[in-house]
Amino acid sequence: MSGTNFFEFREKLIARRGKSSGLPVPAPMETAHGSPRPTPLSVTQLTAQIDRAIKSGVPGSVLVKGEVSNFKEHRGSGHLYFTLKDAASCITCVMWKSDAERMKFAARDGMELLATGRVAVYATQGKYQLYVTRLQPFGQGALELAFRQLHARLEAEGLFALERKKPLPTYPSRLALATSRATAALQDMLKVLGRYPWVRLCIVNVPVQGDGAAERIAGALTRLSRPGARCGNVDLILLARGGGSLEDLWAFNEEIVARAIAASRIPVITGIGHEVDTSIADLVADYHAHTPTEAAQVAVMHWRNAGGDVAAHAARLHRSMRNLTADARRRLESIERHEAFRRPRDRVNQLRQLLDERQRSLQLEAGALLQRLWQRIAAAEQGLSSAGNERLRRHRERLAGLNAALSERHPRHVVGLAAARVAALDARLRAVMSNCLQRHTLNVDLLARHLSAVGPEHVLRRGYSITTVKKGPKKAGQVVRSADQVRPGDRLITRLADGQIESTAEDPNQPSLFP
Repeated sequence: MSGTNFFEFREKLIARRGKSSGLPVPAPMETAHGSPRPTPLSVTQLTAQIDRAIKSGVPGSVLVKGEVSNFKEHRGSGHLYFTLKDAASCITCVMWKSDAERMKFAARDGMELLATGRVAVYATQGKYQLYVTRLQPFGQGALELAFRQLHARLEAEGLFALERKKPLPTYPSRLALATSRATAALQDMLKVLGRYPWVRLCIVNVPVQGDGAAERIAGALTRLSRPGARCGNVDLILLARGGGSLEDLWAFNEEIVARAIAASRIPVITGIGHEVDTSIADLVADYHAHTPTEAAQVAVMHWRNAGGDVAAHAARLHRSMRNLTADARRRLESIERHEAFRRPRDRVNQLRQLLDERQRSLQLEAGALLQRLWQRIAAAEQGLSSAGNERLRRHRERLAGLNAALSERHPRHVVGLAAARVAALDARLRAVMSNCLQRHTLNVDLLARHLSAVGPEHVLRRGYSITTVKKGPKKAGQVVRSADQVRPGDRLITRLADGQIESTAEDPNQPSLFP
């Protein structure tokens, strides 16, 4: 760089980068001594240079480890915004919704994560950011963390509780097998269920791994639970698949499958993977079988002993019927040995004699009762007659008293008394009105004499006058009470007792023409 200063080198570098990038190159400026001076950059140009420097100096994809803080999910767009930090530094991170949807776990503040992405400048705010395309927990797998998170949430909701699990039917006659037709699990179940041809089977073909498998499984369970489904009203649902890795079995760890099993009105048996595999679906199911073969065996375990149970019940029924028959025979023999059955006519004759005795006693009792009733009727009739006469007498006396009182209160007596009261009130009213009229007449005369004494006409007759302004700067008709109210040229009206005089005010400073 001999012979070239820093600014010349910078201008050459800017010109070379501007030509390569297509950006406008600022023209050099000269200093007061004639040497070129650096041209100022716009904020956009400087930000573009920083972005190019970062992109050229930082790999296109970086793997960063840090602790998550300020984690937020935008409600409208679904993008994730958070910060990765360590003991000394932090960096702002953005994860678009399309990348976030592929996450199997939920990120939270305080987690230590590995973030894969690229570094670029966010020009609007003038800061660099890490645009994350993949997140995974540090020290454990993402699927394992997602399994633990979903397990804790569903367990808190009570979906694993034993009291909510439905009992399995003892002798199911219609089974629905929800699995893939291409799996060995279906053949294992058919091998067990083929021994019971009277059990009707409905195979629901669903994918058991891969993208969209969880939604297809949940949809099949929902349809089977509805009344009038394509398979009919099944008694039991078997959800099964063979063994595999955690990724292969992940469809049965999805929340949508767990909630579909919990919402099913039909009991569900799961046989997923091998004995060491336990999925979320197994924990929610009404019965967890370790393999598909075990699931089929559990479904028909009572059918396996059904023949022996029927024979045992038949033998027990035969013994019960034989005991009942023997007991009935013994009771019949004891009844047959009874006296009444050996000589039944004796009992009939006794009953006939008893009937005759009861008839005679009834006739005697009926005659006595009838006589007593006639006596009570006669006594009641006599008492009723005397009571009626006495009551009639009292009513007549009361009626006579009412007639006398009514005669005293005849309307003509009331009208006479009212007429006398009206005449008295009329006389009193006339006297009161006459007195009032005299008092008001005296008051009016006194007020008239007082008004005449204080009125302006009386004052004018004593030699006084009233002067008002007829025309002038003041308001016309105003009474003149002071000399200061009058201005030269004002037209005045002076009112006397016998008329009025008009005059004009003169200026006292103007000399008189006629001394």
